[in-house]
Amino acid sequence: MVAGVVPLTISSRDTAPFGMGLAPSPVLNRLRNRLLEKAAAAVLAEGEALAQRIHQDLHGTPMPGGVLDWQRRADAIAQFTVPELEYPRSDAPEHLHFLGPINASGSAAPLPEWWSDLDGTVPVVHVTQGTVANADYDQAIAPALVGLADLDALVVVATGGRPLDTLPPLPPNARAAAFLPYDELLPKTDVFVTNGGYGGVHYALRYGVPVVATGGKEDKPEVGARIAWSGVGRRLRTERPSPSALGREVRRVLSRPRYRETAQRIAERMRAAPGLPGLERIVDDLVAAGSDGRP
Repeated sequence: MVAGVVPLTISSRDTAPFGMGLAPSPVLNRLRNRLLEKAAAAVLAEGEALAQRIHQDLHGTPMPGGVLDWQRRADAIAQFTVPELEYPRSDAPEHLHFLGPINASGSAAPLPEWWSDLDGTVPVVHVTQGTVANADYDQAIAPALVGLADLDALVVVATGGRPLDTLPPLPPNARAAAFLPYDELLPKTDVFVTNGGYGGVHYALRYGVPVVATGGKEDKPEVGARIAWSGVGRRLRTERPSPSALGREVRRVLSRPRYRETAQRIAERMRAAPGLPGLERIVDDLVAAGSDGRP
């Protein structure tokens, strides 16, 4: 079984190849995708050939399908999101299940001394780069501090564990902490600014908070594309946005209610999703199928 903790990677006639960060096109979508698939195949040809050789050596048979489509060969795909945040695939496998994000507590961090400043008198913009890709503050935190310095809002920064003295100078409307209690912070937050981590985006959306995401590597272009496609926020297609660009996108989200309304609808869908009990049912079904002698 596959636990989907990144955007769904399986290929489809209805989607561009994974990694390109392209949402479905409203015009000639399948034709576009076929052409992109050919281009991706040429780029990945060497890696595919290596994977085929390894599979042949290990199993004595050719690998059934491409490397990036390996999830189709699993007994089940438990995708930790809701369908509204994933592209529709008319050819999706029957063993694909949308469970919603698995609930987790984010309130272990102590309240900072400035917590009382979050009194609801001005909007709150939370900015974070998570706990892994947070070495380069220019991905989100630094441009947000500059681009939002004159905004009538509180800009709340979490460094993800890095010392606070590594931050750029904080403008008067900014507050910072190494970690923050998300289950208490997010209900007070109006916009969540991130470099596009899948888990962090889902955490914000569980509370109906719209998102502004910068670009990046790994799965981040795919996360950003889904944010824009679903209507829960805005996407910047660069890993190091300018302060003016990031500030402009945050202001757009603050000034246009449709982003929060869409994010709140997604939050409702997440609350109704199967979650951990759904995952338990999938495992039980797989165990029962195996005990009955079925593949």
